Amino acid sequence: MITVDELIKNEHLGLSFKSGRSGGKRIVTWAHAVDLPDPWRWISSGTLVMTTGGGLPSDPMEQVEWLRQLEKANASAIVIAPREFSPEITQEMLDEATNLGFPILGASFDLEFLRLARLVIESVIQAQRDRFDAGNKLFQVYSDTLWESSKLEERLQIIGQKLSVNLQIVDNETLTPIFDFTPPLQETDSPYSVKIPGNSQATLNILNKNSRFFDEAFLSRILAGLLSVELERGMIDRDGKRTEGEALFHDLLSGEIEYGAAKTMLERRALYGKLVTIAIDSSNQGSRQYSDIHHIPEFYAIYPLFSRDERRMYAVIPDDKILLDALINYLGKDTKIGVSSPITAMIGFKESIFQACLALARITESETQIIHYSHLDLELALGPKTVAEARAIVGHYFGPIIEYEQSNALPLLKTLAIFLKCDGNWKVTSSKLDIHRQTLVYRLKLVEDLTGIKPTSSLGITRFWIALEAAKTIGLLED
Repeated sequence: MITVDELIKNEHLGLSFKSGRSGGKRIVTWAHAVDLPDPWRWISSGTLVMTTGGGLPSDPMEQVEWLRQLEKANASAIVIAPREFSPEITQEMLDEATNLGFPILGASFDLEFLRLARLVIESVIQAQRDRFDAGNKLFQVYSDTLWESSKLEERLQIIGQKLSVNLQIVDNETLTPIFDFTPPLQETDSPYSVKIPGNSQATLNILNKNSRFFDEAFLSRILAGLLSVELERGMIDRDGKRTEGEALFHDLLSGEIEYGAAKTMLERRALYGKLVTIAIDSSNQGSRQYSDIHHIPEFYAIYPLFSRDERRMYAVIPDDKILLDALINYLGKDTKIGVSSPITAMIGFKESIFQACLALARITESETQIIHYSHLDLELALGPKTVAEARAIVGHYFGPIIEYEQSNALPLLKTLAIFLKCDGNWKVTSSKLDIHRQTLVYRLKLVEDLTGIKPTSSLGITRFWIALEAAKTIGLLED
């Protein structure tokens, strides 16, 4: 494309600024000769209006309004080559052109408008050729990078190196860089942005270092379109992994798959190291927040397990503060997260969910956003502090027993309470319950089968004692 300044520099045209010199960088996309009193009705944006002044009003204020109409039509400039009886250009019109930064160019009546128009049109055609060639180059560079790396982050760096630009993709929801500038920007750098089309909700930022290649927004939109395909493909892949993860979460919860046996499947989802279950209470639990949670940029390198019920969301992720902070940033500052101890084959998946929920029950009564279950160990050893905690403990440890007693006559909860009160003494407990010792053995074995906890072990005694205290707190048992 050619600018107004470049037309002025062409000595063969004999053009000169009469006013509006500050608009010299305006791009001229077409040239149109018109002597009608309303030329703005016959032009498109970027047109250079050429006139002999035949349609120019003579009144100063009418000339000012005439110029304003051309500006509203986004004309690039006006060339006036006056004939003998054309109205004089008033000072008011020249002053208004200065205020608007709208170039008024003077020319001799002998100027051939056809020659000027041909020059403009040739520049437009050449610009289209250059744009086409640049587009071909962009597609070729992009195609080459597909062979050089399978990772989009690396390909962005390669594209930037080949085109002398620096590229970044930012998530619109969280304003978090999905793929950041390499190297990082300096304080004086000023990138410009192009929205990436599609469902990715992302923006492409471009820093032009020393190349004219990306001077035109057209090429930036082409690159944004290519990246849109990449990001959409990534979203489809993560959607599939999300569905598989929800099924795996359900199988672990139902006991169809043991946690130890699922380790290989978790590693295939890039879930390594210390994994935890988190329970999430968000004040903003719209369907979009949950359905799109796996598209948070920090989760691009891993595939967490997600699930939800009527009250909260759940996830199995590495114990990483960056990931937890990313969830809060995405779901809102009022989000609360309870974090379990690291999941092991000994602790089990169900136990990790209970720990996360118990931690969440404590956090809802504080101003903290994240609480780890491990931080509550000492407090829990002294018993639950709130009714919510007491109910959570009773439901976790005694839920299966209470459900069993609703359809069976055996008083398992009472048996367990008396057994612990008698310090695990079999003879004394049997006497107090007026049952045979072997009957007591059967009942405690049934408790173990229902809860997965052995009542005679040190860990079982500790947990059941705390649970019994919690049951007394909510009135389920008497002292």
